[in-house]
Amino acid sequence: MIHRVIVHAPSILSAPAKLNLGLEVLGKRPDGYHQIVTILQTIDLCDELEFQPAPQLAYESPFGTQDDLVARALHALAEEGVTVEARIVLRKRIPVAAGLGGGSSDAGTLLGLLAQAGLPRPLVDRIAQRLGSDVPFFLDGGTALARGRGTDLEPLPPPDGWFVIVVPEVRLAHKTPRLYAALTPDDFSDGTATLRQAERLKRRSGIDPRLVRNAFLRPLLSFGEVRRTLDAMAAAGARWAWPSGAGPAIFTWMCDEEQAEEVARGLAEHGFRTLVSAPLRPNWEHAARGIEVVTVL
Repeated sequence: MIHRVIVHAPSILSAPAKLNLGLEVLGKRPDGYHQIVTILQTIDLCDELEFQPAPQLAYESPFGTQDDLVARALHALAEEGVTVEARIVLRKRIPVAAGLGGGSSDAGTLLGLLAQAGLPRPLVDRIAQRLGSDVPFFLDGGTALARGRGTDLEPLPPPDGWFVIVVPEVRLAHKTPRLYAALTPDDFSDGTATLRQAERLKRRSGIDPRLVRNAFLRPLLSFGEVRRTLDAMAAAGARWAWPSGAGPAIFTWMCDEEQAEEVARGLAEHGFRTLVSAPLRPNWEHAARGIEVVTVL
């Protein structure tokens, strides 16, 4: 089966960042991955994917010829017999390698749009699973409890409130695999705290900071900038702060926007670049109207 994806009208698509509202690692799996329990949340900090009509695929990225996840997604689509007729331009807003899922979101948002436009969902799901553990979540975004490798997803109601985010200056090549390798059995837990947090969200009771866990906190504390950020968060009035994913992004949550802005101002006064963000459920229906998927048996 061959599919042609034809872009008829220009559109700009927002690819949202994510936060992990808790990330517990249960242990290592026989396949080499780690068993995790996490709550994923898309937020209104977004990259942009611009789509323009074109007779054949042209992809432009700030990474140049580097093989980013969008390029890998487009290559995987071609291997599956999908021809994309469009000029696609990626514009980055989400900090790279920060634990905010920017690359996974770019690829997942692209695939999610194509699924909404009519590309078969089983095909899109299969490609997303191959690209990375976070990519399947970004096909729909929103709020989800993730288990297994992070690909077993259960939708949840979103929390209300606002997030204050700081990304410390930490440079670590191959960050995620190296931090996973740094985990010891003492960093593992049974997932109970995150599952209890998920039950709170189902009851629309908000986030309980006492239930937030992140297995990467200990190895991240070896970086002075992470420790300095956590101290600054506390000094600015945040009652708690945790990494997102494998970091180094650090976030706190508040139910009141004014309180969040106050913490952000306190951090800015001490030289920290802050991001204030809210939960986001992406909607790509409008962009999908300008795309046609033609299937040839």
